[in-house]
Amino acid sequence: MRELSTLAKYPFLFDTRQYIKDNGPTVGELLHDLPYERARIISIERLDNALKSRDVGERSLATDSDCIMEILSYPLARMVAVCIGDNFFKKRYALGEAYHAYKNLINEPTSFLLSVAKELHINAQQPPDQPALKIFFKDYLRNAPTRYKEWKMVNRDLGAGFITITHKDLARVLLETLRERINEELVSRECDKSVHTAFSTDIHRFQNTLSLQKKKIDAAPVGKLSIEKLPPCMKDILSAIQSGENVPHMGRFALVAFLSSLKLSTNDIMKIFSTAPDFQEDKTRYQVEHITGASSSTEYKCPGCEKMRTYGICPVEKMDDLCKKVRHPLSYYSNKWKQEKQKT
Repeated sequence: MRELSTLAKYPFLFDTRQYIKDNGPTVGELLHDLPYERARIISIERLDNALKSRDVGERSLATDSDCIMEILSYPLARMVAVCIGDNFFKKRYALGEAYHAYKNLINEPTSFLLSVAKELHINAQQPPDQPALKIFFKDYLRNAPTRYKEWKMVNRDLGAGFITITHKDLARVLLETLRERINEELVSRECDKSVHTAFSTDIHRFQNTLSLQKKKIDAAPVGKLSIEKLPPCMKDILSAIQSGENVPHMGRFALVAFLSSLKLSTNDIMKIFSTAPDFQEDKTRYQVEHITGASSSTEYKCPGCEKMRTYGICPVEKMDDLCKKVRHPLSYYSNKWKQEKQKT
């Protein structure tokens, strides 16, 4: 069994779950008994921090009591997140837990990272007498953020089925793995009525905050873009990005190129992407400026309908009559404007 402070920093580990199983209180005690009031307060703090800053936050782990309260706050926060019942929030909270773990992992010995990778079923290793780490290519493709240029396979060394990565790279792979795993676990669970009753005030507060945020996003003008006139493919991609779904690179590329063709500025496009729970300003700005030609010699064009279908980002089941007549998303958007003018 690892040290208590380690279990508190990494509450997703098997050892932490086993510690709670062997030493922890019942759910009823955790929800109502006075000795666990601090754990309940920290659980809400985790959720607030995740929503506001994409990180569940740092707390003192100086004493055993600090560590125990931190450990117990994790399952509580997860249960409350489920009861809030908002997919965007679940993704945002999962990212907050994963990013907080990442900040700690980059400072751990490589041997610790490898042990965590093993527990998460990632085949990573450090060959004898070599500083570089290796990760099996399938695990890399499944877990690495390959939507970014530096993570693409073409920019990595590959040998005997293993890709060379750094200590920090492995920590980032673990971040992505954790984010996906925690979110999947939250989505698969149902709200416990006793949890909803115990945290009803906080749950309603989060729900109201999220509702207000969504209304602001819907009401906020973005350049001259009319969301209602977007073709189904662009609406799908935009909706997926804003809800934190894992949109393929070609989907992001198509949306940026489409918006650029409508003369939206880089800042306007950034504003759209900023609502995603995994938004990173520097990375997103680099990608947007590259696609729009602001930082490169080429301004890329939005792919046509045939290519959209080839890439699997055309929602064929959502095609309307206009979709069937046009050959390009921009033609759809233009025709929608013409139809509106004809009505007036």
